[in-house]
Amino acid sequence: MRLDDAHPMNEGVLRHLRDRRRLRSGAEPLVVVAPDRHPDPYMQAGSHPDIVERLWDTLGSSLPADCRALVYGAPALVHTVQGVVLALGYGTQYAIRVPNESLQAALEVGCTMEQEWTGGGKTRIEEELGVGWVFGCWAEEEKQWLARVYQQCAVAP
Repeated sequence: MRLDDAHPMNEGVLRHLRDRRRLRSGAEPLVVVAPDRHPDPYMQAGSHPDIVERLWDTLGSSLPADCRALVYGAPALVHTVQGVVLALGYGTQYAIRVPNESLQAALEVGCTMEQEWTGGGKTRIEEELGVGWVFGCWAEEEKQWLARVYQQCAVAP
């Protein structure tokens, strides 16, 4: 598993994950590991098991390679060659990258750029992770968007 911590597309997401992990545990976990190196990633990786299943089993199946990973302890999909984070478990939500040309379509089917939590806080996903991220909405189109982002990463310089 490869993670490119210098890739510009990873800047916001990796900064967010490092900071979030440090606040929770005070420790520096391994940056990226394969799911089989975790004792129970569906139940004990900081995201609801339905979210991990959505990311790894449903959305991950749309990609040409096995992209499942834990990045700073969080379930994620990571481009196997470029090392770019494509999707991320976010507790009881998940966030995905969408192609620029599909952002409006993502918002129209129910994806959002802001999540209000039951505790009263709000997360604006682009502020946390960077441009091109939305909170997923369990839409079938998410598979196509992720596949397109995967292809775009493969041809990016």
